[in-house]
This record gives sequence, structure tokens and C-alpha cells, in this order.
Amino acid sequence: MKYITFTIVFLSTAIIYANEVEEGKKLYTQSNCQKCHLMGEKFDPNSINKEGLTSKVKDIKGIKSWVAGCDNFFNIGCFPEEQAKVVKYLNATHYKLKE
Repeated sequence: MKYITFTIVFLSTAIIYANEVEEGKKLYTQSNCQKCHLMGEKFDPNSINKEGLTSKVKDIKGIKSWVAGCDNFFNIGCFPEEQAKVVKYLNATHYKLKE
């Protein structure tokens, strides 16, 4: 019984995480983040942004800081929950850092 409960909780968590990653991708695309972070047709987390700075992200906190900074600088207007979804998307698909 404990195994079944654990499996249900694990799968539910995985589904929720996948949904948040997909929502983060939509927010990333809608906010046109790729105009500063795209190298050709491919995402480049180390690409030069408009200020001429390269990303030196080493952990999740660094991704959160960059996402919040871009949201503020470009006046995108994302809520903290939306920023968190973008962070999950970026980490899941590009950075792959431990959370």
C-alpha cells in the first residue's frame, strides 16, 4: 500500500512539474526572451545580452536572479509564480542544475 501511495504522489508531482515547465516555455516565448538569448535558431544561455554581459549562472538562484532582472528591466510584468515557471523551463531544458 505504501508503494502505491508513493507511486501516485511521485507521478502527480512529475505531472505538475511538467505542466509548470510547459507553462514556463509559453511565458518565455510570449515575453520574447529569445530575442536576447538566441544564437541562430538555438538557445544560448551564454549569449551576449543587450547590456553586453554574459550569463555566469551557476545555480537556480542565479537563474531566478536573471529572470527577475529581465522582467524588471524590460517591464514585462510577470508575477513571481510566472517567473518561477520560466526558471523551471530554462533549467529543465537548458541549464539542468540541481534544484
